[in-house]
Amino acid sequence: MLSDDALIFLQHSIKTVWTLEILLILRRDPNRTWSSEQIIRESRSSTLILQEVLANLHQAGLIDAEGDHPIRYRSATPTLERLVGEIASAQARRPAAVTKALLSVSSDKVQNFADAFRVGKRT
Repeated sequence: MLSDDALIFLQHSIKTVWTLEILLILRRDPNRTWSSEQIIRESRSSTLILQEVLANLHQAGLIDAEGDHPIRYRSATPTLERLVGEIASAQARRPAAVTKALLSVSSDKVQNFADAFRVGKRT
């Protein structure tokens, strides 16, 4: 479904379903600029969620956004564009599989945390 590079990028840079959804909304028309209110309305999210998502996308090098200025999709490198394109294509074909791949890293972290408190013999 996804290459190893795309899977790693998805799990470590995209991180959440909200981030993925908003990224794909922005990517649909890379020349369009969005206000925060427009993104909230389109994604059916909230100001708090959007703030977190925009911080993640900015850190990942996937958007132009500074303060209250309009927001638009823009990958910082051709490699990032290729990875996002691969993820978008997989999301269009098999959204449940992409969501499962995205969430699997979180499940692993929870399991590792729980295992740290396991009482008894470890094998």
